[in-house]
Amino acid sequence: MSFVTPEFWVFFLIVFLVYVLLKHRQQNLFLLAASYFFYAWWDWRFLSLIFISATTDYFCGLAIDRNSDPRIKKRFLKLGLSVNLTILLFFKSFNFFISNLNHILVFFGLSAHSLHLHVILPLGISFYTFQTMGYLIDVYRGNIQPARRYTHYLLFGSFFPQLLAGPIERAKNLYHQIENQRIISWDNIKVGVYLIYWGLFKKLFISNHCAILAKRLLSDPSGSSGADVLVSLYAFAFQIYCDISGYTDIARGTAKLLGFNLTINFRYPYFSRNISDFWRRWHMSMTYWFRDYVFFPVLAHAKGNAYLASFVTLLCISLWHSISFSSVFRGVYFGIAVAIFHLYKTHRPSSGPGTAPGWVRTMTGFASWFATFHIVCLGWLFFYPISIRHAVTLVAKIFSDFQPGVLVTHLRVLFAYIAVLVLVEIWQAIKKDEFVLLKTNAVLKVIFYWLTFWLLFGAGSSANLPFIYFGI
Repeated sequence: MSFVTPEFWVFFLIVFLVYVLLKHRQQNLFLLAASYFFYAWWDWRFLSLIFISATTDYFCGLAIDRNSDPRIKKRFLKLGLSVNLTILLFFKSFNFFISNLNHILVFFGLSAHSLHLHVILPLGISFYTFQTMGYLIDVYRGNIQPARRYTHYLLFGSFFPQLLAGPIERAKNLYHQIENQRIISWDNIKVGVYLIYWGLFKKLFISNHCAILAKRLLSDPSGSSGADVLVSLYAFAFQIYCDISGYTDIARGTAKLLGFNLTINFRYPYFSRNISDFWRRWHMSMTYWFRDYVFFPVLAHAKGNAYLASFVTLLCISLWHSISFSSVFRGVYFGIAVAIFHLYKTHRPSSGPGTAPGWVRTMTGFASWFATFHIVCLGWLFFYPISIRHAVTLVAKIFSDFQPGVLVTHLRVLFAYIAVLVLVEIWQAIKKDEFVLLKTNAVLKVIFYWLTFWLLFGAGSSANLPFIYFGI
């Protein structure tokens, strides 16, 4: 059941109408049942994984809290993490290792027919596993008290709006809201409906159209120029951003209608002026998870070596998305990019603030943004489902066969898809308010909703593609 299918909205309408009639404790039990039903719609067999993950961490959390011996606390922490990581790594890595083992056997002339077992990747496994592991680590560190009510914790590990693709919630935020009474107000409804509509527009219009443009050129570069490849890279960059942030917006909107506040996951990442700032703005619930549970521990063990800690963290982020050679390459690429930036930042000549003329600072800022955006786009190429050799061929085309006229033609098409997004996000960034549109005058609201509605339903349809993170 996906956010872009009629079945989901029938399901959500029923959930909402029943939910508002119930008292707090009944609401939580009903949401737990609804969340399990939501996941079972895809495949009921994998409900056991969510249940095992949440149950293990719930009881390990209680055991950690009840024992005063640090060694016993650490044993229960290791037990919980081991169960979760074993399940996660089996489903995420089995096909990768079997496939490569088959290649090795064939290379040596051996039969590989018995190794053609295909393991299905459960939807959302990376998200709900990391969410419950984060809870367990926080309990071990003493940052939070363990959950006392079992059904509340099961809901924390399976809350349907963010179950399949995040945001990855912390117990301090989501579990606290589960335990306490929620308020459904008219303001919440307005914000929730706006987030849902904006998320659907991002996904159905921008992401899906950009996906078509990217696939046409990235999947088959024969006969394409370097300009074709470059624009397709831009298109994929906006596809992946609008796909993931669109899902988050819908998740936040549906949760808001139920009285929950989910974590903001993106803060205009393509406005970043350096690669480090980009990772502070991109999929923040994920990057902050890795910051707190990977970067800081590695930093401590590496005696303050921030370069190594950043490199390891970004490599882990890439492998979290998928276990493949392309993921390793992407992690290494971004790790090196961040290390180079910090090296430059540390050793660049210092100059007093405001010493350069205003136009120089403006041009420097633009150049920094331009370079950062292209570094990110190049990295996303290794997120696209093509081989590393294919990706290298595409990059070579950009520098060997570039036609400026083709670039301008394709950019006009791409801008038609992303213009509304760019204008709205510039407005939001200037006002420093995600909901500035809700506070503006009626004329601008009418223009926004008329234009986006016309683009969705009157400017041609796009393919109904699944969310990118459904394979993670």
